[in-house]
Amino acid sequence: MNRVFTPAEQLDILESSKPDIVLWSLWAAKETGYKAISKLHPTVSSAPGYYEVKLFSADGSLPETGVVYTPCGQVSVCFFISSDHIHCIGTTPDRDTDSIMWDVRKIYRRRFSPDYESDLVRNMAGEKIARYLKKDSKAIEIIRPKGHRGLGPPVIYAGKKRTAIDISMSHDGRFVAYALQDTNNTIH
Repeated sequence: MNRVFTPAEQLDILESSKPDIVLWSLWAAKETGYKAISKLHPTVSSAPGYYEVKLFSADGSLPETGVVYTPCGQVSVCFFISSDHIHCIGTTPDRDTDSIMWDVRKIYRRRFSPDYESDLVRNMAGEKIARYLKKDSKAIEIIRPKGHRGLGPPVIYAGKKRTAIDISMSHDGRFVAYALQDTNNTIH
């Protein structure tokens, strides 16, 4: 707890009537904040203690939105909480979270691997991008170029041309998810 959460976040967890949901919402927001800000500042630290999260709820129960205070600026986040997962999307202040298109899917296979999960989320996102761009899904390529710390954030190509679509993909156990945002237009 001390390594990951600030004293204020620890208090939020301990005082909550749903501490597990608050804990995992804070963790998801920290990951989202890092992913969003590291695209603008590739050398920023990924240490979760450097990312302070403030959660907001209209009725005081489950987190709905929040702000992640990163070492390089703020990231606005939104939460989608179900009985078996918490999904968090976010963006820097120059963009609107309402323009993010996202999807989460549960894997119903008995056995899965990180390679299977990675292929599944890439195909899922690739199909959505192809529909959005009105292209054949075979023309969509999601590439992770070499970055400061190994592979960098994924970028999307349609044919041989890089698109202005920002993407984040994740997979964890039984779940795969993506979030897309066209930096030139709003995705519907």
